[in-house]
Amino acid sequence: MIRHRPGILEIDSYVPGGSGSSLRRAARLASNESPFPPVDRVAAAISASIMQANRYPDFESRELTEALASRWRLSPDQVSVDSGSSSLLRSIVTACAGPGTEIVYGWPSFASYEHAALLAGATPIRVALTPDHRLDLALILAAINDRTRVVFLCLPNNPTGTTVDHTALEAFVEAVPGDLLIVLDECYGEFVTDPNAASGPRLLGRFPNVVVLKSLSKSAGLAGLRIGYALSSPDVGSLLRAVRIPFSVSAVAQAAALACLEPAVTAALESRITATVSERKRVYDTLTGTGIEVIPSQANFLFLPHQHGAPEKVRLLAQHGALVRLVGPREIRISVGSRRENDHLLSCIDPLTVIPPHSAVTGQ
Repeated sequence: MIRHRPGILEIDSYVPGGSGSSLRRAARLASNESPFPPVDRVAAAISASIMQANRYPDFESRELTEALASRWRLSPDQVSVDSGSSSLLRSIVTACAGPGTEIVYGWPSFASYEHAALLAGATPIRVALTPDHRLDLALILAAINDRTRVVFLCLPNNPTGTTVDHTALEAFVEAVPGDLLIVLDECYGEFVTDPNAASGPRLLGRFPNVVVLKSLSKSAGLAGLRIGYALSSPDVGSLLRAVRIPFSVSAVAQAAALACLEPAVTAALESRITATVSERKRVYDTLTGTGIEVIPSQANFLFLPHQHGAPEKVRLLAQHGALVRLVGPREIRISVGSRRENDHLLSCIDPLTVIPPHSAVTGQ
């Protein structure tokens, strides 16, 4: 037996959504992906960059970093690019936490917060959501103590799709000790339509302990290339650069992301986001119209609480080619897909409207 850290094999692994590879015409709504392939200009950039695959990528992602800094009106040392926001949040925990420290976050939320804490030897602290499935900022603040090193706030929250008012977030940040890192995970921020919703970039100038995570997986349709970035103070940027994995962002991902920042491509992506938001409303209205409880969402997915027999319902939907995600014993998350995928889902929602016969006995 290889000697290893105690408990490492007991950490629950991240469970991805179903890919639907065995169902040719499946509605792939279990993972929060974009249903749209890269636009032509991005595809061309990807093709061109492949011809340099024999060379290492730019270690610093300089061109992309400078373009992102210009986009957010920051200095380049305030932008950190990595292979997805999951890599960034692990780097944050690695740099700031370890045995004897704590990581605080709302629950349910993104499972990688807990994974990152456990892998670093820190203690994860779950804080229950409010009755309307939002982050409870008051309870999170009460959970902070001298052992706390990082607070993760997923806004909009995954899997519930909810956010908080910006004024409430600002008051929370003001109340948190300035030497404690507050990570605002805004990987679904582009889908927010509420004008009063929390906005991390608006806080960066005032609070050097705030980090904002952004993703190009969802809004830009680059999930398969793994690229995300963090906006922060220069000091936090130095921490992230100190612990990053060398050459973690491929040349292909850098080229694709850079192309996404071109004005014409940005306009095309905004049109796709608008289409997703429109489909979100259509699916929400249809589901709630049949009596299914759905939480109003600001993300590219919908959360269904109180689904008795949820595992059986997910299985039955999969049999009909609609792949959705079980996120708790009685909770289901449905990503917003293409219009065709959403139509397919809505054509086979009967399992969501009934309680499976065995659920009353098993409590499932």
